[in-house]
Amino acid sequence: MIRHHLAYAALSLALLCGAPAFAQTPALSPSHLQVAREIVDLTGVSQNIDGIYAEFADNTKQMVGTTRPEMVKDVNEVLLALKPEADKRSEEVTKTAVEIFARKMTEADLKEVLAFFKSPVGQRYSALRPQAMEEIYKVLQPWSVQTSNYLFDRFSQEMRKRGHQL
Repeated sequence: MIRHHLAYAALSLALLCGAPAFAQTPALSPSHLQVAREIVDLTGVSQNIDGIYAEFADNTKQMVGTTRPEMVKDVNEVLLALKPEADKRSEEVTKTAVEIFARKMTEADLKEVLAFFKSPVGQRYSALRPQAMEEIYKVLQPWSVQTSNYLFDRFSQEMRKRGHQL
């Protein structure tokens, strides 16, 4: 599940940064960063980053609860105590994502992107994106394995043609 959140965050960043190159700004104004922050929030990037801790906590509770039920109380207390640290780390990487967007796009361009995500069609896109990403991930995971296996087989064949055994 952590992979899902990482994949969502990475794909969200890739989709938004994959547009044509935009002018880079040497100094980022507070308003420029604010618009970039709104986009990071509206597109779900920050939520995906924040979700990593929740997924970690859920997986840890499940694993320990299954194998060491006598530790559940302590596990819950430790996870609760770690939450502020996790939140701080999430905010640091979210801030980095904001700065990346702000460096990649002018403030004017970011405002147009923001207007799209605030529009009815942008809101519909944002609402369907998590389900679409889940479906894409389900297709991507086996495709990735199959493609890697295929390419390795082809690589091995070509290396054998050149006299190399792997």
